[in-house]
Amino acid sequence: MENPLKAWCAGISEQVSPGTTTVVEGAPGTGKTAVLDHVAARWRGTVLRARCGALEGDLPFGVVAQLFDLVDADLVPAEAESALRLTAPAADFAVLHGVYRLAAALAAENDLLIVVDDVHWADAASLRWLAYLALRVQRLPIAIVLTAGAGERCDDPSHGEILAVGHRIVLDDLSRDAVAALVSSLGAPDPEFVTACVAATDGNPLAVTRLVAALAEDGVPPVAASVWRVAHRGAEVLGEIAAARLRRRPAAVVTVAHCLAVLGPSPHPDVLADLTRLGPLELAEAVRTAGLLGVPGPAVLDDVPAPARADLHLRAARSLRAHGAPNRAVAGHLLETSPGLEPWAGEVLDLAAQEAVNQGDTAGAARLLWRALREPVANPARALRLLGIAELVGNLPGATARLREALQSDVDDEETAVALSYALHAEGDAGELTAVLSGGSPWTRAHLAVHGLAWQEAVPSSVPLDTPAGVLHHVMVGDITAAEAVARVSTGDVLSSLASAMTLNLADSLDEALTVLDDVDHARAPALRALTYVMRANVQRRKGDLVSARSDLELAEQHLRQDRRWHAVSAWHAALLADILLEEGRFDEADSVITESSTDGARRVWQYGGLLTVRGRLLTARGDDHEALEAFLAAGRHCAAWPYRNPAPLAWRSGAALACAAIGDSERARELALEEVGLARAWGAPRALGMALRAEGRVTAGAAGRTLLEEAVAVLRHSPARLELARALVDLGVVVRRQGDTAGARACLRDAVDLAQKCGSTAMAARAYSELVATSAGPRRMRQTGPTALTPAEHQVAELAARGGSDEEIASMLLMTTEAVGTALSGIYRKLGVSGRAQLANALFVD
Repeated sequence: MENPLKAWCAGISEQVSPGTTTVVEGAPGTGKTAVLDHVAARWRGTVLRARCGALEGDLPFGVVAQLFDLVDADLVPAEAESALRLTAPAADFAVLHGVYRLAAALAAENDLLIVVDDVHWADAASLRWLAYLALRVQRLPIAIVLTAGAGERCDDPSHGEILAVGHRIVLDDLSRDAVAALVSSLGAPDPEFVTACVAATDGNPLAVTRLVAALAEDGVPPVAASVWRVAHRGAEVLGEIAAARLRRRPAAVVTVAHCLAVLGPSPHPDVLADLTRLGPLELAEAVRTAGLLGVPGPAVLDDVPAPARADLHLRAARSLRAHGAPNRAVAGHLLETSPGLEPWAGEVLDLAAQEAVNQGDTAGAARLLWRALREPVANPARALRLLGIAELVGNLPGATARLREALQSDVDDEETAVALSYALHAEGDAGELTAVLSGGSPWTRAHLAVHGLAWQEAVPSSVPLDTPAGVLHHVMVGDITAAEAVARVSTGDVLSSLASAMTLNLADSLDEALTVLDDVDHARAPALRALTYVMRANVQRRKGDLVSARSDLELAEQHLRQDRRWHAVSAWHAALLADILLEEGRFDEADSVITESSTDGARRVWQYGGLLTVRGRLLTARGDDHEALEAFLAAGRHCAAWPYRNPAPLAWRSGAALACAAIGDSERARELALEEVGLARAWGAPRALGMALRAEGRVTAGAAGRTLLEEAVAVLRHSPARLELARALVDLGVVVRRQGDTAGARACLRDAVDLAQKCGSTAMAARAYSELVATSAGPRRMRQTGPTALTPAEHQVAELAARGGSDEEIASMLLMTTEAVGTALSGIYRKLGVSGRAQLANALFVD
């Protein structure tokens, strides 16, 4: 493949001929000097060449002297001698014409090419002579080729005259195809490799050429797997180029470049002025010039000695603090300085670390706190605590030891005690965490109650109702009603919000629970974000919105992969996922999730009872009633170690009752069902009571059983638990059909089919449909098309898409992944019989 740069230069060279003036413009690195080299090499005659510099602009006739430096002195007219000797006081007519005569004399002997690189930096006298020559060159065998930097400022009127009479050629960056042609010297490149080269260089010809040479030297193959090496080497190459360009610039530009490298690309104007110590006009011009160079920070600072670099960072920290910059911005510069230079440094580093922890940047917080501990801080225990928290959240080693050290420094610091308790929780040391929090204030006892939701050893003997966590404890125990619990919720902090959301969830205030969870700060630790999404999934599952629940579980999984130490969250996540797979009829996948999640760590937490309960439901669905009963009873035995008897969070008794009835143990089935009904009535939320009544109705024969099922349906109709209502409707329909009331059975079963389909429960819809067919009045097939076939989550996605929302916007609004939105839209199109978004509005009747 032809080298595009050579073809480029050849094309320009062909335009250069005697009697012409050509001005080649381009940004740094676009190949201006390479063009001059090519033109000079192809010229058949005499070549005079000069290169201008930013540091030589005040030397009169400096460029002219370069051009004629090697000319025979006998040929120089007397009027031109002062210009060539750099003694001419001014560019008067006699001097200009004398040098012009010299050029004409040389051209008379042989065609003459005059090339000047970076003419925008030429001194005023030389520019005047070049303009003088350009106006007369058409009648001489002389060609003039000049290069100028795009965007470079030159206020001399002679520069404008040259541009007016010359032929301008503007060089640009290389296209992707041109970059690919250069990269092909390494071998046939993969598209990803070419893309990486373009991204690393922005197509700048000089940068591309240097990068390809560096990659060839390193023996890097042009394949997709080498993309990371392109990015790394590209940064080095750009740095070398930028540093070389900067060395040719005045001191003011160098100073500004150093300060911009320290402060970043968009600094506070007053801070930049403080650091550069330049006047407004000089600073503005230097900033503009530095912008043209595009100098990257690291490369510029590599040329600055370490002491000077540290001093620049210290001055930046002082100026930023004086101008009210955020603590993290100030602390970022303090990290590059020696400790003990400012009395306020420790406090700033400490506060910045707290901000970093709150924003989820645990690695940054740890670095700040390590540095803070080297300052004479006023509260070393607090710095140790924050460092331990950062290490805990970031899953870094040493968190527990750091927090123990902090607590030993201040045994009365409850914040440190709470932080240490969560480090011990992550390590599974429930015994020590209980000792750390015992005997504390209501605030620490609230955290102990939270630990008790996972570890039996951490369950406190008594918990007051003065905190949301305390309320949740009593909700789990079952000695408070749903109405009383809801009246006590509050959302003052993250712990209160999560505890209140759980209480609202169990009390069937599901929309309110989602609102609270949506307001929880997500810029936190991965485990906390995972917990929030698992709680959202639990709420959506209780609403019967399996699609949204599945989407939230996918988001939770992304965060759980970053930190697997929180067994309670992982077990809860697995139980919900297996439950949804079971509703979708994917029994083998549900079985795999249960098996893989039943780890030793999971078996120690209360949430393992949820896994056992879902396993019992799976075995029931497969017809293995004896094993199912054992799984439900195992869940009961496991949870018996905790004082939590409320069936709202875990209804293992109803599952066990149904399994007992299936194997013929009616008496035990009734006992289990009655116990759950009693507990559910005491709690007072409709979902738990409706589920318990359904189980009691299933295990009760005759008219009494039908009455209980009718009560279950009536109760569930007043709850948001649509999937549980569908389940109760199926059971009621079956009983009613067996009692000969075909019309009543059809009504129940048709409602059940519709609800199950909208919830996304394939298994429940199939069961309801088969029972409906048994009434001899069912449709030939289940309704799978039209707006009524959409689940609630699909309705939301469809309406937003019909109103013009993109996949990314819909995902952000509904807290779904982009992939989940795309999958949902595919199903929506199929159910509505449309081919794309444009037809959604008509299909949904969206205004």
